[in-house]
Amino acid sequence: MGRNGSSVCAALFVPAPVTPQAAEKQVIVTITGAELKGGVVSEIAWDNGIVVLQGVFANPDGTLAAQYFVTPAENISLEQQTAHTDGSAKYWETKSRTIAPTGLGRIVVTQDAKLPMYGIASQEQRMQDAVNMGGTQQRFTLRLGKLTLHERVGNIPPYVGEVWSWSRPELNRIAYVNGEGDLFVARANGADSRRLLKGNFTLPAWSDDGKLIAVAERKNGGAKWEISIVHVPASFRDAR
Repeated sequence: MGRNGSSVCAALFVPAPVTPQAAEKQVIVTITGAELKGGVVSEIAWDNGIVVLQGVFANPDGTLAAQYFVTPAENISLEQQTAHTDGSAKYWETKSRTIAPTGLGRIVVTQDAKLPMYGIASQEQRMQDAVNMGGTQQRFTLRLGKLTLHERVGNIPPYVGEVWSWSRPELNRIAYVNGEGDLFVARANGADSRRLLKGNFTLPAWSDDGKLIAVAERKNGGAKWEISIVHVPASFRDAR
């Protein structure tokens, strides 16, 4: 069992040749909604060349349960596990911290609540309309220095590591997904932010060697999830 009673599985990835400056995305695992039992992919981690996936679904009584969801894809072999490997557990703890491994950057989460106004009626009527249509809105903002990493409106903030991943200290980078789902790379202090790919990504996870970023994409309203590998161009990793 993984975190929160969820399942863990491992995928050994063998990358195909790629042009050094091309940000290419390669799907390595597809997980169907039926296999997820209505649940979600909740974590991606690495253990050297092993991609470790964790998923979670809820029982009718509300408790969380484990199941293995992956299906084979080209260039990988799959191994079911009962828990994180020692390497992937250590990786997740480093990835999900709010402070960069180098100590040069810190992610700060702020929360702002407001009551939306509807229509052109009196203020009293518009406030009543807002309450009837859901009440106050919570906006959660994740910042790294002056850089806004992610903004979300809702009742639940992003959980630690959901939308960001620190690289190894030597690379001194962060991969993150903004509010639109695009994948970005920046320095660990928030400087030099650049978009790597447009998409609807979540759970970025930087490989140990800094050359790959694993991401998840929820497709067709959760009918399936795709786990992909993004090849990070050298220009996004070179010191400048």
